[in-house]
Amino acid sequence: MVGPARRTGPTMIGKNHPALRRLRALRREPALRHAEGVLVAEGLHLVREALDAGAAIDLALGSPRLGATAEGRALSRDLEAARVPYLETSDDALDAAQDARSPQPVVCVVRARAVELAESLERASLVVLACGVQDPGNLGAILRTADAAGADLLLASAGSADLHHPRAVRASQGSIFRLPALRGDLDGFVGELLARRFRLLGADPRGELSFTDVDWGGRIALVLGAEASGLPPGLEGRLAARIRIPMRDRVESLSIGAAAAVLLFEIRRRSA
Repeated sequence: MVGPARRTGPTMIGKNHPALRRLRALRREPALRHAEGVLVAEGLHLVREALDAGAAIDLALGSPRLGATAEGRALSRDLEAARVPYLETSDDALDAAQDARSPQPVVCVVRARAVELAESLERASLVVLACGVQDPGNLGAILRTADAAGADLLLASAGSADLHHPRAVRASQGSIFRLPALRGDLDGFVGELLARRFRLLGADPRGELSFTDVDWGGRIALVLGAEASGLPPGLEGRLAARIRIPMRDRVESLSIGAAAAVLLFEIRRRSA
């Protein structure tokens, strides 16, 4: 029996190689990421998460640092076993192509997960709707929290950050490969949610109802507003309630990520 062909060794490329030029462009240009339907995963942890989630990896680029640790060598073997095309370049060339501040020894270009809204909503009972969350790190952190708390879907309004921005991908810590997430028109999202009898509950520091007094049963869409401006006025009359997290008077509000964690894990606690 003839087994799978084995890689005899990585191809070494220079900084002007098309693969590195593409990686630098994908880091900078959201339109290119969207046109190609890809995102960039930087570092051992994210590449491992992509592999373990069965994500489609177009290409892996590594530097000699990848072989310096047992974890890196194991990842290299697993990339080979998964038949992921692999190119090697110098540490400096790979560092210059990354968004991460701490240089990483491996970077992958990963096919973005296709998400169909109607199909995802049919199966969902808990959805997170992020409205105008413009910081990619905050949006990625919310995605990670939603995944950890058992949400079924994350929706981000068109005014929010790009879900595939390198900082959003890093902050998700791999949840981008597991939890369905979609960016689109807010009115369209709200209409689809209401048509499927989701109750929209908005997080608001001045909300009329404490989160401890909420009935979290049934199909819930937890709505999170922008970091600075809060919930958009277009939601007026479409929210079932505005939910507050009681806190000391001298503290105006929590960060959007902290508020999301408190509310999502309260929902998880109630459903346990």
